Amino acid sequence: MLPIERSRDLSPLAKLAKQMPDLCRDVKQLDRPISLTQENRRELLPELSETTRERLKEKEYTDDVIDAIGSEPEAKIYEDANLKCKDINGKNVLIRTDIDYDQKDLLGQTNLQRMEDGRPPLDANQKPIELHHIGQKPDSPLAELTGNEHRANGNDNILHNKIDKSQIIREDFGLERAHHWKARANQIKNTP
Repeated sequence: MLPIERSRDLSPLAKLAKQMPDLCRDVKQLDRPISLTQENRRELLPELSETTRERLKEKEYTDDVIDAIGSEPEAKIYEDANLKCKDINGKNVLIRTDIDYDQKDLLGQTNLQRMEDGRPPLDANQKPIELHHIGQKPDSPLAELTGNEHRANGNDNILHNKIDKSQIIREDFGLERAHHWKARANQIKNTP
């Protein structure tokens, strides 16, 4: 904290802060970065609050999904995408509710046919839906995200810790993706 008693040694900004006792007087707070980077992500991302945990429980997110969500901004990404929690292949997954299963790709295959083949469905912009490991561990729950939800608008830094070595084995994840989309297709076909 700034030593307020030595007012004659204070900068004009510090003097102004002294006159406003209800405002933050910790000058270090003013020096915090305003953009999220890999170096400051742990410092800047607020942990998941109890209020958000309760809200996610009301949306029927399972405890393992909630525990894997690392921050308030991460939870907001999933909530804004309107994802619903569902068991797929014995793993809890935040699935999309807006996939058009009849939408066709450039080769004439529907999203459902793509999924039956183990390939991701396409979003409205003809971009593949991506799978994200919530918590970035191989056994983490998954989330189905558009490319923009996954990597644009600062979401890449919110969802991915790129300083630590990734625990995800890409080859294994490729198989997991194919199994995931096939299982999703089976659920869709078998849901009345």
